Amino acid sequence: MELTLTLLCALLIGLALGLFGSGGSILTVPVLLYLLHLPEKVAIATALGIVALISAVALLPYIWRGHLRWALLAKLALPGILGAWAGGVASQWLDSRWQLALLAVLMAASAINMWRQQLWSFPLRRSWQLLLVGAGLGCVTGLIGVGGGFLIVPLLLAFTSLTVPAAIGCSLALIVLQSSSGFVSHYLHLQQLGQQPDLALIGMIGGIGALGSLLALSFSERLPQMLLRRGFALLLVALALLLMCRTLLCF
Repeated sequence: MELTLTLLCALLIGLALGLFGSGGSILTVPVLLYLLHLPEKVAIATALGIVALISAVALLPYIWRGHLRWALLAKLALPGILGAWAGGVASQWLDSRWQLALLAVLMAASAINMWRQQLWSFPLRRSWQLLLVGAGLGCVTGLIGVGGGFLIVPLLLAFTSLTVPAAIGCSLALIVLQSSSGFVSHYLHLQQLGQQPDLALIGMIGGIGALGSLLALSFSERLPQMLLRRGFALLLVALALLLMCRTLLCF
């Protein structure tokens, strides 16, 4: 039963990434915690590996259709990778309860944003602001095991002239880079503790999720986007409440 639910959730994670260019990692951590009962630190590292794999597959159609803006990606990539590595290192000294609490807060904020008619906008006019945004998103990725797409897409739409498909494509590319960097950082640390993420599990969930991301692209234009966003927002609220309950019980 748990395996069936896990595979269904993997499909949902892939659908979220394929439809929105975000949300996959925010769903992955609770699945690993509540369905597979992984320890918090291992769940966060495993989530990064899964999301990197799914996002890499979901990105391919965007590259094929010419939606990826390589110049903008180049500006955000290095700060994001370095930030993810730094976040992964910093997480070694952060209690897992605080990691989950921060994740729950970000999930709630993302749910509010997804519910709105217009996504929040954050106009940035200077190059150094762009670099700080890239580093900050990467740090969040490494620290709490989320790809940051739920922040990247609104930011890209706010401070660039990108179309929605181009913003999603760039978001997926950044998620691949940042999640991979964060995963390596966590993996090396867990090895020092005598633990490591299950690579076979990453491959299984990542493979199903990748299939879901490709399915999402095939029918995304036919579905009402507002209905999808609000349904996703309600799911995020429910998961945020579960995480907060788990965190409060652990204190």
